[in-house]
Amino acid sequence: MIRKNLGILLAVSSLPGNHGIGDFGDSCYHFINWLSKHHYRYWQVLPLNPLGPGDSPYMSTCSNALDYRYISLDYLVNLGLLDNVPSYRSKATSVNFYRVGLFKKKYLWKAYKKFMEGNTEGFRKFKTRNPWVMKFATFEVFKEMNYGKQWNEWEDWQIHYYEHHNNPPKSLLDRVNFSIFCQYIALKQWKHVLAYARTKGINIICDMPFYVGFDGVECWLNKDQFQIDSNCRLFEVGGVGPDAFSDVGQLWGSPIYNFENMKKNNYKLFVDRVGYLSNICDYLRIDHFRAFDTYYVIPAGMPDARIGEWKIGPREEFFDELYRNYPDIKLIAEDLGDLRPEVLELRDHYNLPGMFICEFTIFDLNNESTDRQIVYPGTHDNETLLGWFKNLNNDQKGFIANRLHVANGPRLYEEIVKYIYSLKSWITIFALQDVLRLDNRARMNVPGTVGAPNWMWKLKDWSWEKKVKYPKRSWINKEN
Repeated sequence: MIRKNLGILLAVSSLPGNHGIGDFGDSCYHFINWLSKHHYRYWQVLPLNPLGPGDSPYMSTCSNALDYRYISLDYLVNLGLLDNVPSYRSKATSVNFYRVGLFKKKYLWKAYKKFMEGNTEGFRKFKTRNPWVMKFATFEVFKEMNYGKQWNEWEDWQIHYYEHHNNPPKSLLDRVNFSIFCQYIALKQWKHVLAYARTKGINIICDMPFYVGFDGVECWLNKDQFQIDSNCRLFEVGGVGPDAFSDVGQLWGSPIYNFENMKKNNYKLFVDRVGYLSNICDYLRIDHFRAFDTYYVIPAGMPDARIGEWKIGPREEFFDELYRNYPDIKLIAEDLGDLRPEVLELRDHYNLPGMFICEFTIFDLNNESTDRQIVYPGTHDNETLLGWFKNLNNDQKGFIANRLHVANGPRLYEEIVKYIYSLKSWITIFALQDVLRLDNRARMNVPGTVGAPNWMWKLKDWSWEKKVKYPKRSWINKEN
């Protein structure tokens, strides 16, 4: 019998929802109840920040903000801020983020107008306690005024606005307050979800990308903390060089931190970013952890990532400062890829759990998991387990059958699933798509591609609860 800490990986947006997307309303509570009933202890979500280009949650416009599309309109009806909201794309199997945004904003404006007629003391306290939110809201309004252009293409007074002012323009105050209202409501709803999960014994794991998006608040307000020239253009961008997975590497286009300048103020921008995000979850998984040791720099304008160089990151200096400010922070290191030994030394120096991806490791007889790792079949960036299995050739299936000492036949897939559950781990996390035995039509993201269908997959309703395949009850010790 397998004794396991079990978890599920599922984006909030992928939950069923009355308005075209999973949100911070009843769908979260329903899912938490399901997790608890089936003896799961962890729910891993994708970043909850405002989406960036291609609707990616990993290239956000602000690390502190939450995407307003996650706000439950039904919750606002219950508060009396809305009279009624009709359902919208409630049975959709994919999220149209643009249309959902338009639909929800129409009702959020109505709720905001009603809200401002009442007691706004909590709203005022929220603005005071979260000074970042006013500048983020100003950024959002400026971006709307410029029809979505990047901030370095705005008028000069907007590009440098908060270098000369402490408050937003008075003429834009209503629009700024609306944006702040959305953040106030979104955070309040999410904090309720987080608190409820804890009452059910569920720990929530959030993701934090190593890099921020260039077209976002961090770069707009902190130009000296990034490799940005005097014309507000990037001259270096992030990615990963050529490796076993790609002959041309991965060109992300992310802004590169100016660690030399960051060091002068003890990496405050980055430390505060990690610290803030750690307060809206139980564990924070740092994506591309290896960049704290060495990060790849590509000259801006290159067609791919073949031309670039690895540079030494802030390493222990950053983490020592982080733990001085947040001694109780709980982190997980995404330690995947072609790593030099120093990356693992950095991880182990701070006793951080790492990751073990079975789709990568099952063919490597020398690669075994440990009880300081989270075991996954695959992450949101991989094929679903069934999609991966279907794409194996006969020789690969034969190798796996021999390794597991089972027949290469119709039960091989189930034997692979059972093998994954049997691996030594700190936590074993399956994407819900894998628990439901879905193929690559339910894949969440294909790295190196932008736009549909990435990030769009969504559950139609709750009928899937009756179709759960794994784990088999006989595999799990419920007392663990």
